[in-house]
Order: sequence, then C-alpha cells, then structure tokens
Amino acid sequence: MFNYTMAKREIKIVILFVLIIAVLIGGWRLYNKLEKNKQSFSVDIYEYISPQAVAVININREYNLDMLYQYDPALRSLTGVLGENLSFPTIISKYKDNSGILITKIKQEKESEIADYIRNQIASDFPPYKREYKDAIVWYFTQPDDKFLVCSFYKGMLAISNHLRPIEIFIDSDSENTFFSDENNIELITKIRNSTPVCIFTKVQEKTLALNYLPYDSSIQLIGYILENKQKAANDSMAFDYATIPLLMDLPDRMCIDSINIQNGSKPVSVKIFLNKKF
Repeated sequence: MFNYTMAKREIKIVILFVLIIAVLIGGWRLYNKLEKNKQSFSVDIYEYISPQAVAVININREYNLDMLYQYDPALRSLTGVLGENLSFPTIISKYKDNSGILITKIKQEKESEIADYIRNQIASDFPPYKREYKDAIVWYFTQPDDKFLVCSFYKGMLAISNHLRPIEIFIDSDSENTFFSDENNIELITKIRNSTPVCIFTKVQEKTLALNYLPYDSSIQLIGYILENKQKAANDSMAFDYATIPLLMDLPDRMCIDSINIQNGSKPVSVKIFLNKKF
C-alpha cells in the first residue's frame, strides 16, 4: 500500500513537472511571437533604406499595383512574391547596377505563409538554400532561367531581391546614415511620404527629386520638388539650371520625358514632369 501511494505521488509529480515545462515552453513561444510582432509594429522601415540607393518608390497605402507597373513592369518580380500579403508602407529601392530590393513590415505568423507561397508559386522545384549573414538568415530560392530570389525575415521586416548584395546592405543598415538622412528637408520628405499613395524619390547630382506619382491612361505625371543640401547649395557659386535635373533621371526603358515644368522662384524648387510610353 505504501509503495502504491508513493508511486501515485511520483506519477503526479512527473505529470505536474511536464505540465510546468509545457506552460513554460508555450509561454516562451508566445513571448517570442509577441516580441517579433512588436518589432514589426515599432520598427522604422525608413532606417533600413541605404544611402547607396539612387531611387526609392514608396507605396504608402493600398494601391492598384497595375497603375505602378505602367511605370515599370519589372517591379512585378518583387511585389508579386508577396501574393496577398503586401503591407504598407512597402518600399522598393534601386541601385546604380540596376539591382533592387523590396522592404515591407511583416508579422511572424505571416512568415511561413509567405515562404510557402514563394516555394509553391514562385520558385522552381529545387529546395531553398539557407545561409547566415551576421544575425540574420538569408534564403535563396531558384527560379526559371537561372534566376534567384533572395529573401530575409529580419527584425519584423521582409526584404526581397533578385541579388544577394542588396540584402546584405539591408542587414548592414545604419540608422544614422540612410537615403533620407537629410535634416534640412526631412519635414517635407515625411509629408510627401505620408500624404500620397505612391511617391518616387530620385537622387541626381547631389539633389533629390521628391515626386508624387499620378498615372493616367497612357501617361504619367510626376509632381513635386527638387530638394538640395543647403550647405552644398551655399558653397555652389554658379547658377544652376534646374530644368536639366529631370533629364538626368534614370527612367525605365519604356518611359520617356514628354515635358518639364519648373517653378524656379519657389523654395524648394517645384517641378512637374510628364512621362509617356515609348512607341
């Protein structure tokens, strides 16, 4: 009888111990999930846009992407990876070598869903290759025509590119040195970013064009400002022809400038650029 009572007590202790372990593991997983979702909510996505970028497209809220593809159909290779999981803001940065990267916030529970979508709908049949870069995991998915899709879920964000280097630049980000580290114009830049469905920022000769994107049936209108570093402007003793700045923009191959309207008397200088498709 004594042995039976002791055995029952030991079984209860074991069961209680297992339950405590299960609760602790469940609590730890829930804590990690909440922490990752908190990261996604609180992270400043604009701190992860490299100053090496030459152009940035900011999709600030729900938008008909077909209207954006009118400007550059190649953007579909990045935005299409997300399926129905496009969140806002979503940012697409381009570099001088014509590589690009898409960055968007993502909750932890969406990570596996997006990874499965890429695996089943976008990538080839080959299993993805996984590697570590600093404190991040980088995934390589093979695509048809010997192309690759490179992805990383990092600090509550998802970064997607067709090249490895933009992903590494994203992970290496310095919040003190970004594409938008322009203290002189940050208020105007923030206003444009927050008030337009889609806007485009392009750097040309130490100046930045901050442009609202307005598509029409067969043309596109870009309306905004030519921003400059005030210190560099003060050191520049030569008069500058602002009308040449839009001509130096790196536009998609299918688009060309139809006309430019510069309001030189305003500060900052305002600009309207009319684009048409090449025929």
